[in-house]
Amino acid sequence: MPPAQTETSDPHTPAQRAVAEHLRLLTAGELEAWGELFTADATFTFPFAPEGMGAELKGSAALHAHMQNFVATFDVKAVDLQFIETASPEITVAKWTLDGTAKPTGKLFRQDCVGVVRTDADGLITRYDDYWNPLAAIEALQPADVETVNGSGVAGSFGA
Repeated sequence: MPPAQTETSDPHTPAQRAVAEHLRLLTAGELEAWGELFTADATFTFPFAPEGMGAELKGSAALHAHMQNFVATFDVKAVDLQFIETASPEITVAKWTLDGTAKPTGKLFRQDCVGVVRTDADGLITRYDDYWNPLAAIEALQPADVETVNGSGVAGSFGA
């Protein structure tokens, strides 16, 4: 019988600490410090990315450019952070909610997220798989006076 899944909100492994810091620094807009959490060749993926948005970012410059657009577009806090224990301290599965507003429209933005994160022996993020629903971002960025079908008319996703 497989072991029971354990959840905790206390970041005690290197990967869990990296995720907690990622969310703290990103939502505070502290991108210089945020960038130091990643290896120079880190990969950041968006498995549910909509058509027209890149599904993978590779390297520090690409990550920084993308996240500059994110913090310029959304004013959010990460709440309800939970970790699912894994067999390796260098891998974690985390779930949380982003709660705030889309700056261009002033609309509320609430997004449930799951991240699968791998770190190296120094606790730096080497790979971050970011699972989120792009429809929530599209809805928050859509002006209230514009109707669309299937999200058309939205200019990508926060800088894509």
